Amino acid sequence: MTPKFVGILGLAAIISVAGAVWSYQANNVFAPRHGVGEKVVPGLADKINDVRGIVIEQGIDRLELINKAGVWQVKTTGYPVAVGKVRKALVGLVDLVKLEAKTASEKKYLLIDVDRPGKPDGRGRQFTLLGKDGKQMAQIILGKTAVGKAGPGRDGQYVRLAGEETSWLALGSVKAGAGLSAWVEPRFLQLDVDSVTYGRIEFAGEKIEVRRTGKSENGNSLFKLLDVPEGRKTKRNAILKFAATDLVNLDLEDARPVKADGKVTSKAFIETETGLKLAFRMVEEYGKGWVSLEVVEKGSDVKLADEIITRTKGWAFRVADSKLAAFKKRKEELLEKP
Repeated sequence: MTPKFVGILGLAAIISVAGAVWSYQANNVFAPRHGVGEKVVPGLADKINDVRGIVIEQGIDRLELINKAGVWQVKTTGYPVAVGKVRKALVGLVDLVKLEAKTASEKKYLLIDVDRPGKPDGRGRQFTLLGKDGKQMAQIILGKTAVGKAGPGRDGQYVRLAGEETSWLALGSVKAGAGLSAWVEPRFLQLDVDSVTYGRIEFAGEKIEVRRTGKSENGNSLFKLLDVPEGRKTKRNAILKFAATDLVNLDLEDARPVKADGKVTSKAFIETETGLKLAFRMVEEYGKGWVSLEVVEKGSDVKLADEIITRTKGWAFRVADSKLAAFKKRKEELLEKP
């Protein structure tokens, strides 16, 4: 793994950790216990550069990341993850230091979220680190963040080494979990909403089309609904505008390769003032929406179009339920009641 994630701790870092432990002990009254001041995962700093896999489990969710030819990615799909986020999590695990022993009762693990994965209501985040040979290097369960409980102005985290009964309040914190969005830059499409000139949604045999007619004095885009039924009035401009602009800022919750045989639930099309044209396909499975998109025309901003292609080509992204609704909009939603 290059560049190396973790080097030998310098004297300043050692003094900082020692000072934090001393500060915590000075400001808290508890019975001292063997292990206070030690690393939560002993020896991890010396072998962190040998990590080639990370398995994160929480409840019934599971995510496995692997380092393949120097690129960190999701094992099951090959979707690339952000090396900076991997680095932050690994360094965070190395830096965890024991401050105070906590419960050893399995019945109380859920109170601080250090329960083992496998149950639907589980909250503990179990990290398993794998080496070059695929063998387990370390396994730790990360619990709640202990805000302000690691000393004046310092946050801690409840943790438990898998296989051990005693949990600990530790100095440090690792926030990532089993959701893909914690390991990537979740926004896979971002456009200026006021650059949108046309939007179309095709769902359940209906077609909605909105087109920009101009801009207000304060620069907001003005839209009209095409093919308004006779005798009906449209809702306010903001609702018409959102019918198009809700589609141009999208965050992923998960990602997978596009399924060629997936049954399309809805289609959408967006055009911007630079001539960029995007076509969307939304496939709904088990109540969740998977969106893929294609750059139909690049327009004048070729750099932006190429960035979108690089980021999205060949992938389908699971979006939040609120965005799923945006792809299933009906014309009646844009009209005033008769």
